[in-house]
Amino acid sequence: MNWNNVNLTTEANNEILDGYSFETLLLEIHCNLTEITRETVRAQFEHELKIKIQSARNIFEANLNNIVQHAIEDRNK
Repeated sequence: MNWNNVNLTTEANNEILDGYSFETLLLEIHCNLTEITRETVRAQFEHELKIKIQSARNIFEANLNNIVQHAIEDRNK
């Protein structure tokens, strides 16, 4: 998907922020952590969360003009 120019008429239901399940977290722990403690698990979670937030911010910024234009057009209907 081209996240740089989302068509908000037909693609508005696409998620800006991807889901993050316990299953995914557990897989990350299994693959990425040599030592499993509360601190390392928390650090893994925070690391992934930061990546997802940055990705969502990038998608938002790439589409801010589209979002504003669509909202204005929708309000003027």
